[in-house]
Amino acid sequence: MPVPPAPVAAVPAQLRGMAAPGLSTEGRRLLAGLADGSVPGPAAAGTLRLPPATGFAAGRVTCSTRFEEPLTLTPNVVFGGWIACLVDHFAGLVMLSALPDGTRFLTSDLNVTYHAPLRPGPVEVRAELSLCTTRLAVVEVAFAQDGRTVSTGRVEQILHRPQGVPGA
Repeated sequence: MPVPPAPVAAVPAQLRGMAAPGLSTEGRRLLAGLADGSVPGPAAAGTLRLPPATGFAAGRVTCSTRFEEPLTLTPNVVFGGWIACLVDHFAGLVMLSALPDGTRFLTSDLNVTYHAPLRPGPVEVRAELSLCTTRLAVVEVAFAQDGRTVSTGRVEQILHRPQGVPGA
């Protein structure tokens, strides 16, 4: 007797525009390749020292990394502009984890709040899709150090879904 497939969790209403959680998409395959090193990152990733995701699921990305002293302007404080760059970077990685093939995105708004100085050393980053429709997505990004949230960001993405893409 064949085993029935496992039920797929229902997608919350605010995330109806994303690809089904178990579906293999171009973006998810790219994320997996970046994480395991089998796919080279874009040149800008090296220039800007953008760390890859160390874990991901549909609509979520995590990164365990270490920020080094050369990323500071004020002694022992990571440059806030670089943190803003990382907010946009991790929001983009979340979009790769979430969107159906053929859907493209562009950042339309980015906000960062600095709760405490982010110091050189170990950092945990969490990014999660909080809204995904046919035309708009919102990603929340948080940086934690020593067990507390030190910076948060919110990115709005405009989506373009060509004809034939689910949800277009």
